[in-house]
Amino acid sequence: MKKRLAILNLLSVIYLIAINYIAEAVRFNDTNVAALSRKYDNLFTPSSYAFAIWLLIFTGLIAYSINQIRTAYNSPEKGDYIEKTSYWFVLANVFTGSWVVVFVYEYTAASVLVMLGILFCLLKIIINTNINHGASPKYLFTLKKWPISLYAGWISVASIANISVYLTKIEWKGFGLSEVSWTLIILAIAVVLNLFMILNRNMRVFGSVGVWALIAIYVRHQGDYNSIAYMALGGAILLAVTIIGQFLLKKSYHTTSKEQILS
Repeated sequence: MKKRLAILNLLSVIYLIAINYIAEAVRFNDTNVAALSRKYDNLFTPSSYAFAIWLLIFTGLIAYSINQIRTAYNSPEKGDYIEKTSYWFVLANVFTGSWVVVFVYEYTAASVLVMLGILFCLLKIIINTNINHGASPKYLFTLKKWPISLYAGWISVASIANISVYLTKIEWKGFGLSEVSWTLIILAIAVVLNLFMILNRNMRVFGSVGVWALIAIYVRHQGDYNSIAYMALGGAILLAVTIIGQFLLKKSYHTTSKEQILS
């Protein structure tokens, strides 16, 4: 079971990277994700450099799946988390690859559903494997927890952005509120979501993705939409302070615990 899952997980990552390469190099529907994002531009979309995070996500997913292969074949007794992951990781990658195709063919409503499916799969992995609850060896954090936290963090941001693209496409009027007002509300929701993941599940990597996205929104809007820019910057600072504060508190706690044991 562990070996089969590990192989499928690696194959799903290869599939995901291949689909993204084809979408950029060959292109589906004679366009790409970036072009359609510009077509349905909205105020929640971050500066274009923010999407470079996918390179880091892909690197993390490769490391994650290769580590699963190594564990399944060389240390199967340490591979319980592979079975707990079940087929959710495969599904998440298949959905992510499918999302690219659905989105570039402008099935925007369907793309929202697919994106939420990705997020659901990743949250299932987080819950099933109890990611970032309790202390773990550094290698486990790097190779087992970090890639999923990074992936889920960005998909949570992308889900909000995808919904914003859909609402822009259908020319939603926002119940009388301006686009700026709705963007401020969405930013507040994004900050609260990230705070919950940091404080409730100790997912500082997840929260760091939120900081990255919010700073990119600030960079895009400073000088044009200052209320959005400063809201995004304030949210990024709040998340960063929370992440650093939690890290220092946990470090202090572990240091004190060791001293008490030694004494």
